[in-house]
Amino acid sequence: MRDCFDGDCTLPLAKPTTIPLDAAKFHYSSLRVTAIGPDSLTFTVAYPQGGGAESSIGPGLGGASFGFRGSPSIEVGLTQAGGKPALVLQPGAIT
Repeated sequence: MRDCFDGDCTLPLAKPTTIPLDAAKFHYSSLRVTAIGPDSLTFTVAYPQGGGAESSIGPGLGGASFGFRGSPSIEVGLTQAGGKPALVLQPGAIT
C-alpha cells in the first residue's frame, strides 16, 4: 500500500483497507476503502480538523476526487487487475 503514498497507483483489493497518503503533499493522511467489488467502490476521507467525506463510484477513473485548497487533488477510480477489483489513484490539478 505504500505504492499509493504518492497518490498514483493501481492496487488490487479483496477487502476494506486504509491507504496511507503523503499528508504534506495532499493535506490528507489516508483514504479508507470501506467496500469494494467488481462494480462499485466506496471510500472515506477523514478531514484533519474533524469530519470527513464518503463517496461511492462505479468502474472507471474520475468518478470521484478529493483535494484541499492549494494542494493537488486525487482522482479515484475502480478497475480490474488480474481479475480482481482494483483501486486507482492519480494526482489531479491543484485545487
